[in-house]
Amino acid sequence: MKETLQTHVDGMRSFVHQQLGKLPWIMGILFVVCSAAGYVVFALNPSLTNELMKAVTEIFAQSGVVSESGGISFFGILLNNWFAMLFSVLYGFLPFVFLPVLSIITNAVLVGAMAAYYTISGLPLTLFFAGILPHGIFEIPALLLAVSMGVALCRNIIRLITRSARAVPMVEFLTGLLQTMLLLIFPLILLAAAVESFITPALLQILA
Repeated sequence: MKETLQTHVDGMRSFVHQQLGKLPWIMGILFVVCSAAGYVVFALNPSLTNELMKAVTEIFAQSGVVSESGGISFFGILLNNWFAMLFSVLYGFLPFVFLPVLSIITNAVLVGAMAAYYTISGLPLTLFFAGILPHGIFEIPALLLAVSMGVALCRNIIRLITRSARAVPMVEFLTGLLQTMLLLIFPLILLAAAVESFITPALLQILA
């Protein structure tokens, strides 16, 4: 059992090192740039920001992350984030278009828009960061990794189509991808869901 687990961990490490490389760092830079751009654009357009936040609130209420008691559902958050990560990877099956990058752009712009909403509403950004950072330190790296895997998947399919010498057999690639999803991304979103459900609300109550 222990040897089997170690084999999967080694496979995950090899996959991250060989297939992802610097991609998570590149995605991280893109996330920061898009967040900043989103903040500027929405801070300059208050009416657009208010409409977006209204739409986001409605989607949030219908997504299953709010429990019957009105609190944050741990399992709702976990399931929602798992599917978000999964689709960020699965988009990579479409060659040449690198669709997973859209997940970074949309999430980053939304973060920037939320920060702009706090500014427009006269709320301190410390309150915004208190609501984002505790679970974001786990969820954002998970997103960066998931999108990087989707991009790497797309890239590998292109290499297979073009018969590049750098292409990795799909069975080998998907094995490493699955190991990384289960051993790295899932624990990260599990921690993120726990923090967002139990710690973040209490922290916001203290600061409010």
